[in-house]
Amino acid sequence: MAVYEPETDGGRIRRLRKRAGLTQAEFGQLLGRSQGWVSGIESGDIELDSVTLIVRAASVLKVYPNEITGRPYDPGTPAEDRGHRAIPAIRRVVSRHDLPPDWPVDPRSVRELESAVAQLTALRMAARYADLGEAAPGLIRELHAAAYLARPGRESERLHGLLARAYREADTVAHELGYDDLSTLTTERFRAAADRAGDPCLSVVFDYLRVRDLWAADLWPDALGVIDGAISAVGDPSGVDARASVWGSLQLRAAITAALSSDEQEAWQRIGLAAETADRLGDRCDPYKLCFGPANVAIHGVAVAVEVRDGARAVQLASQVRMPATFPASRRGRFHLDAARGWIYYGGYEQALNEIERAERIAPLLVRNNPLAKAAVRSLLSHERRSQRERLRRIAGRMHIN
Repeated sequence: MAVYEPETDGGRIRRLRKRAGLTQAEFGQLLGRSQGWVSGIESGDIELDSVTLIVRAASVLKVYPNEITGRPYDPGTPAEDRGHRAIPAIRRVVSRHDLPPDWPVDPRSVRELESAVAQLTALRMAARYADLGEAAPGLIRELHAAAYLARPGRESERLHGLLARAYREADTVAHELGYDDLSTLTTERFRAAADRAGDPCLSVVFDYLRVRDLWAADLWPDALGVIDGAISAVGDPSGVDARASVWGSLQLRAAITAALSSDEQEAWQRIGLAAETADRLGDRCDPYKLCFGPANVAIHGVAVAVEVRDGARAVQLASQVRMPATFPASRRGRFHLDAARGWIYYGGYEQALNEIERAERIAPLLVRNNPLAKAAVRSLLSHERRSQRERLRRIAGRMHIN
């Protein structure tokens, strides 16, 4: 009886390349790589270890990046499956956005609903995606009914603002667990609700979110154009207010976009602009929960260095990061993942394993559902040392890596 073996990233590349009618040499030429590099990818000797590589390969093969990475992943255990089990309920409420409420529902007061949305945001910040996925659909259903019943005016705007924020939290579950089609829909629902909230900055946050779709389509100049349009819409960032925090967050998004498109000079220039604003605002001005502040700017500096594959700079910048004790787990987990990738590029495999383990302890679902985390662990397995063997095998088992 044949034993089922999960398809590897390299196996998927091979299958999709053949489906596209390309030889290894032709595929490599389109990617600006050698035939030997393609052979290494397909055999598993070389990892697709960056968003840029994954997206570019998908673009050449005319598929969506998830077809390269195999997301969403099989959760493996009932405990990990909770977040994935919430996806149908999220899909249901998102699909009903323009229909009458799903009666019966008796909405709570606006103040109570504000508190409930704040709890969703706290779950996102804590990277508790399973709990967030379970809580979001019911609250969206309730907010949809409340907004439907509200008379035009300030209360309706407040409710649509809360509905937009709830859609944004549901989007996090879809995006982080790999349901990118649903993430696109929840982002669109966010925009529709935000446009009725009477808050220009909230509407601009839509552009902050939507550029992920442009990244996935290998449309880096378009992504940067969207961000710059949003930056212009925000206007003068010289104050110490919500507008400045959104402006700074958009600059950080632009920095990552530039790094992913291999424009290193532009990336560091955007980091500098964001840093000037963050130094003026401190860590206390973040009404849209984008985590903007000096710590997040420092973390993005590490991410830029990693995306341009400058391991030495990534390691050096990571050593200088100082995060407040209250800094969100979602951002801390991503930082430690980036630090691990930096150490791998630098050749510090023991340090990389330490960082991967930290990232997983802080934000397990974020790490276990991230293709770059899986690539990092596979890279560490290929450089395995006797002293690391048990630790590596344990984390590989939890991430379902053979």
